[in-house]
Amino acid sequence: MLKFGTSNDTTDATSYGTRTETSGEQVAGQALVPNTKSYKQEENNNKTKLPKNENEVLDFFKNKIWPTVEARKFYNHYTSIGWKVGGKIKIVDWQASAENWMLKAAEIKKEQTKKELSQNRDNLKTTKQKDYGQPL
Repeated sequence: MLKFGTSNDTTDATSYGTRTETSGEQVAGQALVPNTKSYKQEENNNKTKLPKNENEVLDFFKNKIWPTVEARKFYNHYTSIGWKVGGKIKIVDWQASAENWMLKAAEIKKEQTKKELSQNRDNLKTTKQKDYGQPL
């Protein structure tokens, strides 16, 4: 805490960080900085919406007409990693994460069906039953 002395001396007694002649106390060498604590992180922690239990997740998936197996996969996955995205960022809204889960699951299912179709088809467009006894 700084003390502001009243003196009639016009020397460097009022300068910053010097020893005053009148009081004998040393003025602190640091500037006063207002306490500007960032409350954004604390506000975000208070706004996080996590499911209370697995039943809440199951109800959400049921309302969106998704199977309960996907709901359990979602709940178990995020419970195991501490409801974080990428292992670092806490989930703010679990329902938005669940909807992203549904979108990605649909995309993965489409990709798998495309791969299955292309693997079943022969690239030469020949039949699978070949008769090697016939001459070319």
